[in-house]
Amino acid sequence: MQSAPLFLAVRYLRPTRSFISVITVISMLGVMLGVGVLVFVMSVFSGWQREFRQMLIGFEPHAMVQPLATGEDAPAPGPDWREVRKALAQHPGVAAAVPVAEDVVVVENEGSLQGVRVIGMADEPDNALLTKLKKHLKEGEFNLKDDTIVLSDKFAREIGAKIGDTLVVHAAESVNQFVKQVREIPEDAAEKTRGEALDNVTVLSKDLTLVATLRADTAGLRGYVPLHIAQEFFNLESNVSGIELELKDPDNANQVMRDIYRSGALPESWGWRTWVQEHGMMLESVENQRTMMWFLLLFIMLVASICVMNTTITVTVKKRREIGILTALGTRAWQIIAIFVSQAGIVAFAGVIAGLGGGFFFLSIRNVLRDKIAAWTGRDIFPQDIYFLSSIPSHTNPADLIVICSVAVGLCLLAALVPSWFAARVDPAVALRDAG
Repeated sequence: MQSAPLFLAVRYLRPTRSFISVITVISMLGVMLGVGVLVFVMSVFSGWQREFRQMLIGFEPHAMVQPLATGEDAPAPGPDWREVRKALAQHPGVAAAVPVAEDVVVVENEGSLQGVRVIGMADEPDNALLTKLKKHLKEGEFNLKDDTIVLSDKFAREIGAKIGDTLVVHAAESVNQFVKQVREIPEDAAEKTRGEALDNVTVLSKDLTLVATLRADTAGLRGYVPLHIAQEFFNLESNVSGIELELKDPDNANQVMRDIYRSGALPESWGWRTWVQEHGMMLESVENQRTMMWFLLLFIMLVASICVMNTTITVTVKKRREIGILTALGTRAWQIIAIFVSQAGIVAFAGVIAGLGGGFFFLSIRNVLRDKIAAWTGRDIFPQDIYFLSSIPSHTNPADLIVICSVAVGLCLLAALVPSWFAARVDPAVALRDAG
């Protein structure tokens, strides 16, 4: 009698030209849709989260240390940056320590001026940051040994620059000073006086050759210049803005930096920040969106389980006479319940398998679908400017699959349990009399 519930459940599921067969198929399609949508959306979100994190690690410095601002409350000046760099490079958690000068410059090309943040660093063989950035090279040669500049492909397009062009790069601070000095010249001053005043106004500029472009979607929008040029632009003389660190364990950057600070490798007059702190809000936003998608999409599974409940209610009503006969023959209540719960389980299992297949199929053609939808509607559903990726990523987490399948089957079984329990409590005499 142990296999009787399963036998009857399968028998009740046999295709017949009846309303029950139709609503059973609809229930299975509901489960399939819920599972398929969950698999597709959560795989895309997991892929986006993973690729975004890897993208940040792939072009952002893992950590940045720099002298604290000077002032009455600031700590006394510490050691020279070269000593700090040497101490940091010897720490076991640090792969490389790269001195940099970072600020904003104004790039001019054929009358087009636009500001961009640039990082100045030395083109050294052991420059791990430089090695990492070269992986994002789109065109040209990453060379920071001469009067050169490297820009993102997007910024280069915006100013109409191409490889080999000579760009006029102005120090942003001197441009601001220029504007200030020009405004201070009286408008009613004589032409000769204005001319002499303008002759005394200068802007720190250099002609730099564009030697390479980096992919903006994977390396950000910043530019790169030789260290000595950046030091000149930003009035640093022989100093630097800070030291960028490449860590052996970037995923644990905050803990590594705390260990470095406690070890004394970083003086008290220096502060630090990590790539996690720099982009913490964005990473948290991605995680929050993923959680909200879980919450919203689980309602689809809830609707699918209600469909299964409706199917079970309909089947128990239609099979009321059979239930009465089985009860009269001595079938126990739990066996009656097992029949309809097994039926719901089979529908749920079939829907889960179909949903997994559909979800993985659409994942395989996700970028083709994106292009088709963009062609039909004229709108990009995954814009690069917002998501920082040129294609829709995907990463299927086995743990997510287990949760999705378990929740789908679990909700369907729970939904079938209530009407099955009421069906098992029907008095056999009443059931036979009503059916007759």
